[in-house]
Amino acid sequence: MNHQLSTPWPVVLSIAGFDPSSGAGIAADLKTFAAHGCYGVAAVTALTIQNTQCVSALHPTEPAVLKDTIAALLADGRVKAIKVGMLASRANAEVVNEILESNPALPSVLDTVFRSSSGKDLADPDCQEYVREKLIKRAYVITPNLFEASAMTGLRVENQEAMKMAARKLVEMGARAVVVTGGHLDKAIDVICDDTGLEAFIGDRVKPENTHGTGCTFSSAIAANLALGRQLRDAVVLAKAYVTEAIRKAYSVGPGRVPLNHFYRMIQPSRPADHSADLTEPAG
Repeated sequence: MNHQLSTPWPVVLSIAGFDPSSGAGIAADLKTFAAHGCYGVAAVTALTIQNTQCVSALHPTEPAVLKDTIAALLADGRVKAIKVGMLASRANAEVVNEILESNPALPSVLDTVFRSSSGKDLADPDCQEYVREKLIKRAYVITPNLFEASAMTGLRVENQEAMKMAARKLVEMGARAVVVTGGHLDKAIDVICDDTGLEAFIGDRVKPENTHGTGCTFSSAIAANLALGRQLRDAVVLAKAYVTEAIRKAYSVGPGRVPLNHFYRMIQPSRPADHSADLTEPAG
């Protein structure tokens, strides 16, 4: 029997690097989009050589190839949101800046990837400067972790109060909205800040070893929820709950870091409609 959807799945574009171990980058993004009922398409910014243990090499895509790929995907006219991850080079960051400038109606989530969790630099200094000075102003929301928030603001970001300060400063620097993620703290704290104010969400920190691809997954889950028509705050809350459960249900695929289980919902008797109950109350 041929089953057809009454409403087509929203298309979400990932612009990010390729992780051959499939825990992070485009592979994680596409799995996350699918888990949210979205159809993922992708433009590769760089090929990496990595496994669960480390990133050993990085090979950026030629900017012209990246630009043509993105243009071809957008020409289909079905993309409802954009997620931007690792860019690797300033030239690629400039391509993405041009794309976002030309498509202001598309909500875009910029995950400011500067360094892998194993310590490998994933953006050269010129790229980091361009992201900080130019690109954060183009995105609908940016999602830096503690290290990235520190690198962009010059602040020492190690606790909730410092996260709030960094979020406010990034908005002052031109970001429209910021979610500073604090998954490496004792509690899983995320701070969201935009022109309407600031709010912190605190959840339980579960299985801290199961963290390969958490930043990629969180930002792509926000993008998927935006493509589905949700408001930013709701998209962040649902993305946080999704990541928490994907960490909880993760399983090892190698001797190194454990990737998230993006399809954990498939092994449950029924798919919950709303996971916001997985979170604790917002913290002021």
